[in-house]
Amino acid sequence: MRLLDYLIGCLALIGLIFTGWWAVYQSASTPVNLQARLETNANAALSEAGFGWARVRMHGQRAELSGKAPSADAVQAAAETVLTSSGPGGLLMGGVTLVESGVGTAPPVSPYAWRAIKTPEGQFVLVGHVPSRTIRAGLLETAGRHAGDQPIEDRMTVANGAPAGNWQGMARLVLDSLSELDSGEARLTDTSVRLRGISMDSATRAKVSADIANITAPFRGEPFLRGPSLWSATHGAGELILSGKVASEAERAEILAIARQYYAQTVRDEMQVAGSAHPGWIDGVRVGLPHFANFRSGEMAFEPEETGFSFEGEASGSTLAYLQQDLAKLNSPYPVTVFTDTVQVDVAEIREIDFEADPAGACQAAFDRVMETSKVYFETGSATITRESGQTLDKLMAVSARCAPGLVFEVGGHTDASGDRATNLALSEARALAVRDYMASAGFPPSRLTVIGYGPDEAVQSNDTEEGRAKNRRIGFKVRERSE
Repeated sequence: MRLLDYLIGCLALIGLIFTGWWAVYQSASTPVNLQARLETNANAALSEAGFGWARVRMHGQRAELSGKAPSADAVQAAAETVLTSSGPGGLLMGGVTLVESGVGTAPPVSPYAWRAIKTPEGQFVLVGHVPSRTIRAGLLETAGRHAGDQPIEDRMTVANGAPAGNWQGMARLVLDSLSELDSGEARLTDTSVRLRGISMDSATRAKVSADIANITAPFRGEPFLRGPSLWSATHGAGELILSGKVASEAERAEILAIARQYYAQTVRDEMQVAGSAHPGWIDGVRVGLPHFANFRSGEMAFEPEETGFSFEGEASGSTLAYLQQDLAKLNSPYPVTVFTDTVQVDVAEIREIDFEADPAGACQAAFDRVMETSKVYFETGSATITRESGQTLDKLMAVSARCAPGLVFEVGGHTDASGDRATNLALSEARALAVRDYMASAGFPPSRLTVIGYGPDEAVQSNDTEEGRAKNRRIGFKVRERSE
């Protein structure tokens, strides 16, 4: 019996030790595992609720919330999400008992852009930055009232940086105005409001145009509304759609040939030969359609009685610049309106660059990479930039947009050693100035740009070969902090 007692006692002791070990290290209710479980649940709940900016670190059952919040109500909503991430919780139930905030403020977004679209079917699409979750909900409610049974597509994100003034009131006015049109798009960028759209009713067009043109400061409005078009070209999903009326098969064939020459994807022909001729209108198509084919989205339309030719949509800076230049030379009896937005091109050379860790170094590296693979071309012996430089200019603008706002750029012109040095110095400065002027005309602040002509003084290759001289004829960028 004594041996049996010893054996039972030993087993009991082992069981007690195991139970103690499991209670301390394995049970979900122990401090070690409870803290880990709460932290995992809280971070998962934040991610699922769309609070990608926030992280939680648990100290027992007390949560410490950190990150860079886009708004005050986002902090409160994130804290509420953490508090309920493991059920009602509390000391007895093993949930989160307290959320302490160590949240900072996210940097302001610039430009602060929001967009509303009304499709011909009456659907509303809301895209871009909003100041708070509360305002976001209010805009969705406003759009819902106008949309009726149509769905609302919400692609809005909360972000800091909204301009001073009644931003929410302005966004609601935009939605109210948009609802009166048959279809259209409104963009609220910082304090600029641009509304374009179609309405079959001339009185509605006049009213909505006046409402947008006369909005109160600090906002400023720019409307462009039109009625039905006689002919149009529209960018669809991977296709260019030609529709409307033309006067003859010859006009139809010529327009189709232009579209197929300049548009690389599918061209869909929905044009009809009908109606009367409009003298001189085909000249506008010949000038405008090659450029419009390079738009990212939008519509080119012709309406002979009221708006003439109109160009709406999105395109790169060089596409819009060259379109404007050619339209200025057009001798046409019809008015021309270009109501467009500039979009930045995707630059493969800079995709892997981190612009946050070392802003100045990253910006310099981005300019260097672009200029290694691309070039700004000029007419021989001149400072006139040729059109084959368009893609390079678009890349330079895309890099400039990514660089931190506290940085300034020196635009440097360089030549080879051929000819007179004084002439080369003057030419190099004139070419650098031409690049600076282009960037300023495309919207980059000229106060952040300086110009210098180096002539042949900073050669990167030997001037003894044609290849070396070609390398030395270049435009370069030097990035500096504003205080330097």
